[in-house]
Amino acid sequence: MSEELPTYVLENYAKAVKKPLNEWLLKNELPSLVESKFDGIRVFLFKSGDKLVLSSKHGGIYTPKGTPQVFSRVPEFVHAPNRMILDGEYVAREAKGLFLFDVLQVDNRDLRSKPLTERKKVLREILRGTGLEVPYTLARTAGKIMELRDATVKEGREGIMVKNPVSTYGQPNSWLKLKRFDTVDCFVTALVETTELKKTGIPRSWSVAVYDDEGRVVELGKVGSTVERVDPRKVKRGTVVEVRFQEVTRDRKLRAPFILRIRHDKTPDECMLSQLA
Repeated sequence: MSEELPTYVLENYAKAVKKPLNEWLLKNELPSLVESKFDGIRVFLFKSGDKLVLSSKHGGIYTPKGTPQVFSRVPEFVHAPNRMILDGEYVAREAKGLFLFDVLQVDNRDLRSKPLTERKKVLREILRGTGLEVPYTLARTAGKIMELRDATVKEGREGIMVKNPVSTYGQPNSWLKLKRFDTVDCFVTALVETTELKKTGIPRSWSVAVYDDEGRVVELGKVGSTVERVDPRKVKRGTVVEVRFQEVTRDRKLRAPFILRIRHDKTPDECMLSQLA
């Protein structure tokens, strides 16, 4: 059964879009529900009786026995139902570790068709006293949303998630990412031949790309810089990387790009051109 969980997560997790706030608000009326965005691994928490399992969308399975460090700060679910599926992020470097922000199922009830505000009420009851729930704010203006984004960034977070409070779970275009700077998740299409690559075998420049809505590869140019913590030897053809850039040129090339990190939690088919909208 555990082997099927990553497939379930991959097929069912709600996806967020990256686009200008004013464009998103054309299809999502205010007020908006705003949460901190955590820079971790997307996971579902499955509970059946007294058994707990965390599963990521790319094959990671975590159990209290197999990976006790993951569950070391997860308290007992005193008010939890017998069976449930919760949505959240696991952030290894955070003291709390697990952050939960949505609920898909409680016992035999599928809650995905319920509005987000109703699901939040159910989640709050389940997580009462655990400290695992992601707090949120209802923002009534676009200015307030950006104010919350800026305040969250100052706290060291990656940014915020803006959500339509009446949306169903997984409703297209109902969740928006607003990050601290312009980045794009893309995949490496080639190692660029450089003098250093020939001498040492270590790449220092890469061609990167994304897919458009029709599945065609869209090249975004070359990236020749990384932050210090990124090991260039691990950036290979097919690797998904998060790239920070200054702007996108008219011919869809990234200006002043550099690699922020390797995205082990993503696959190339998740790297879409729509991120650059």
